[in-house]
Amino acid sequence: MAEDKPNTKTHKVSTEHDMDLLGKAMAAQLTKPCVMTLSGELGAGKSVLARSIIRALGHDGAVKSPTYTLVEQYETAGWNIAHLDLYRLNDPEELHFLGFDEIVANSDLLIIEWPNKGEGLLPNVTVAVTIEYSSSGRSVVVSTSA
Repeated sequence: MAEDKPNTKTHKVSTEHDMDLLGKAMAAQLTKPCVMTLSGELGAGKSVLARSIIRALGHDGAVKSPTYTLVEQYETAGWNIAHLDLYRLNDPEELHFLGFDEIVANSDLLIIEWPNKGEGLLPNVTVAVTIEYSSSGRSVVVSTSA
């Protein structure tokens, strides 16, 4: 494994519970405003990580995957959160039909799955997460902007 860069940390995650713990730890480090991207293959754990972060920031109810709705929004005591799944977009321009500019303007935290589908239209990313399959579970690479 390559050494972590100054603003990059690699985490080994063996179970869904471990992914939940990582999400809680990440949530504790977030500052507003934050644009977080989650990249990885189908089933890698992007939605599991997002769910953990959203709950750790104070959301008590269900956290649905936005795979079909494309965006789910949550309001907690201290955060306005938008969780987007761009997998079904055919063109980044489709973000305009979602009211993306308004979502960005009204969110303290944007969590964006499949950010490559919105290439060229996303705001500056502050936390980029890549989840890859590994022999012992998942390798989660978290990069933060300086």
